[in-house]
Amino acid sequence: MRRRVSSGWELELIQRHLDELLNLLAVPRGPAETGFAPPVDLQEGKDRYVVRIDLPGVAASELVVTLRQRALRIAGRKLPGNEQAAKGHCHHMERGFGAFSVEVLLPGPVRPDAATAGLAAGVLEVRLPRASERRDSLYTIAVTDEE
Repeated sequence: MRRRVSSGWELELIQRHLDELLNLLAVPRGPAETGFAPPVDLQEGKDRYVVRIDLPGVAASELVVTLRQRALRIAGRKLPGNEQAAKGHCHHMERGFGAFSVEVLLPGPVRPDAATAGLAAGVLEVRLPRASERRDSLYTIAVTDEE
């Protein structure tokens, strides 16, 4: 029989996601606001992780990037374009806007003091140097007989 004992990290992550979902459901949205869920890429290199997220039309001042342990969170707001207000009634809309939040669980520990983020041509790139020690490695602990 195989049994997995959780350290609490998984439960904490689930609780955080549930809290965010409940907050989103509690906030009334405007009638014209549509969902915005930007695509995310996570790439692992020899010495760093790189996260890229497509954010066309989002200003850097509208973004907040945080890191808690291995959880990278990118939150912000994409404002509706001025062309919508100028043209009046919209008959068809596929380009979303509004508040968004994306969380990426990194495969290993990073050095947050050396992390950088840059927004260019509508793509946010977050560079996170890997830490030399791997906390999620499997270690064998010797058991001694104390009789």
